Amino acid sequence: MRARAMRARAMAGPGFAMLACEIARRGASETKQRLLQSRRSPSLWPPTLEIDYLAMLLIVPTSPMTIFLALMLSWPSTWNYRFWCSLQSVQSDIPGSTGVQQICYNSLSSLRSFHGISTHRFSRLIETGNITSSISVKHTAGSNQAPLLAKVVGSAGTESLVGNGVDVEDFDVDSLSLNQVSSQKNGSTSAQNGDLILAAVDMGTNSFHMVVVRADKQGRFQLMDTEKEDVRLGSGSSDLSVITPDAEIRALAALKRFKTLAQIRKAEMRVVATSAVREARNRRTFVQRVRDAVGLDVEVLSGTEEACLIYQGVLQALPVFEKTVLVVDIGGGSTEFVLGNRGKPTYATSLKLGHIRLSQQFLSDGPNKKEELKKEQVEELRRHIRVILADSGVIDQVQANEFEVAIGSSGTIESIEQMIHYTVTTTSAPQVVDGQQNKGSLRDREFTADELNQAVKKICKVKTVEQRAKIPGLPEKRADVIVAGAVLLEEIFLALGITKMKVSPYALREGVVVDTLAETLANYKPGVNIRKTSILNLALKFKTDQRMESAQHSAGLAKEILSGLQTCRTGTNECVSDVALLLNDGDADLLEAATSLHYVGMFINHKSYHKHSYYLIKNNEHLLGYSPLEIEILALLARYHRKKVPSQKDEDFAKLPEEVQKKVRAMCAVMRVAVALDRCDSSAIDDVHVFQQTESILLAVVPAIDPTTGKARDVSLEVWAAQHELPYFEKIFKRRSSIIVADEHDLEALDTDAPSVSLSS
Repeated sequence: MRARAMRARAMAGPGFAMLACEIARRGASETKQRLLQSRRSPSLWPPTLEIDYLAMLLIVPTSPMTIFLALMLSWPSTWNYRFWCSLQSVQSDIPGSTGVQQICYNSLSSLRSFHGISTHRFSRLIETGNITSSISVKHTAGSNQAPLLAKVVGSAGTESLVGNGVDVEDFDVDSLSLNQVSSQKNGSTSAQNGDLILAAVDMGTNSFHMVVVRADKQGRFQLMDTEKEDVRLGSGSSDLSVITPDAEIRALAALKRFKTLAQIRKAEMRVVATSAVREARNRRTFVQRVRDAVGLDVEVLSGTEEACLIYQGVLQALPVFEKTVLVVDIGGGSTEFVLGNRGKPTYATSLKLGHIRLSQQFLSDGPNKKEELKKEQVEELRRHIRVILADSGVIDQVQANEFEVAIGSSGTIESIEQMIHYTVTTTSAPQVVDGQQNKGSLRDREFTADELNQAVKKICKVKTVEQRAKIPGLPEKRADVIVAGAVLLEEIFLALGITKMKVSPYALREGVVVDTLAETLANYKPGVNIRKTSILNLALKFKTDQRMESAQHSAGLAKEILSGLQTCRTGTNECVSDVALLLNDGDADLLEAATSLHYVGMFINHKSYHKHSYYLIKNNEHLLGYSPLEIEILALLARYHRKKVPSQKDEDFAKLPEEVQKKVRAMCAVMRVAVALDRCDSSAIDDVHVFQQTESILLAVVPAIDPTTGKARDVSLEVWAAQHELPYFEKIFKRRSSIIVADEHDLEALDTDAPSVSLSS
């Protein structure tokens, strides 16, 4: 049996030989072996067969059908496609035993070694429909016997789908990936015994990025380290058809440094490559050299897979999970477009439009940085972009699926936003955005179509790279490629009718992290409520004693008080303060978040901890989904929850828009009372009920029941502390205020009785 397996390995390609060995080991006949050996030749293995082969690994049973399927695999790709197209619905259950699963993993690993492709690619192609047939595969995976039902809807030509849009509306992104083989080879460890440290590397056409994160068992991750190197992997080839020796040397050196950093952090690595590697004719040789020289396995993503991962990354940075979003990511070799809603990409495509590609094709890109940019070059560039966009189908898809928010990601769009931000924040007059003044650093990371047009004019007006590098706010390293990127973005705005674009700090590499966590952790649901998750992350990071639980309890009391202040027993707003009516649901969420974080400064020191809380909230990378203005509000609320109250003497408070200042004062008044009502950090008060008239407010607090005695807990200290905060509370809401301790009978009487002296006493 071993001899037969050895002969099969010698005569067949590495990937196919692995399958042949497993068939032999299972007792397949000599006839089957001879058929496999005689019909298989490495020279006949076309690149387009890699997906068919991966599907075979999960579908082929130990039966005479193996002979027929093996014969089909031996022919050129056109035969395979005809065969697979006729196979409209194939289902096979593979027992969830460790042995069978290892067979699949080993075979996939061998195939990847031969082709330089991603073992993860199969599951992603299943999700995006980028496969050669309509197949339904049911796979029992892992020791927990979790079922996987992957519905695949595709076309007859895999290669034709790469770089073109695939409608993925009918797919549930809830599958088990086989990239675990890659993770294990790159040094993965189990997440079962504690936090998981992950390093995700994005080998882009322009630059390589790495993020290192620490994730807990729920999948909440915190940034530990980042690294970036401008490798310019796509330089030297106008059509990105070859990775040049110089680019390869730079890439290997960068990856070695990344690996060293990951090893120091004891992180498991996952490395993905995009357009420059995907399109290179020598990609397999390059991937093999990375494996031999650095010891890393590289996943070469399809364009559609790249787009879907970018969308997942964006969802971790902006609170847009519930909205229909259009994501645009301009890279060095390609631009990805995704339409998505509730974490599900409904349309994804990748076009061969990138700033490096376009610069090398249409603009001066030589060593002479003084060579002048010509108007004719820019016009030709615009014509080319318009043709590609018109022919791609992107415009039709966007028009057919109206989006609520446009989001941009990656270096080109971030650089343009930085340039616009610098211009806007250094002008003498404050900018008005959505009816409110947007001052200084509190401006959101977004820009309008008009702001983009002005930026593009400024960029194109500067004729040389040397002069362009001096544009205020523009990163110097982007000076030689920013023209192509800016013009491309402007044309995308025009073609898709974008009026405003938000900028995401997260993109592909964070999407890779999310994707890996989804495959590693059970019941992981990323991106559902990133604001609450990020608040919890920050609170956990600086957790001290029981104060985190106390802060969360105070946050609940604060929301109760605010809700009570915005209602009246008569069912109208006649007795509600105008200040209370200023606050909306978003403000209530900010109040809750700030109260949950007011204790984080205690991590540094008890003395003046409210000031430490302000600093920690304002200067951290964990509060995702919040705008700069919202983060400033959170920090100020934590700063003023005790001691001094907000004042115009504080420059940070004074720079807030006037309407926001009113809101902060109101939230601060509520927060100070709510925090005082848990003075002993014991959650002694269960609820707060608000009863108000046009001239008075009564806060009725309900004590918690002591489980040991069955009696109401003593809350005299909490009430005493809260009464000290009432003067500021009365000043803001313009009502006489008081606090009483009440039980159920008191509450019933207060709720049913006519307005009485009790409310104004």
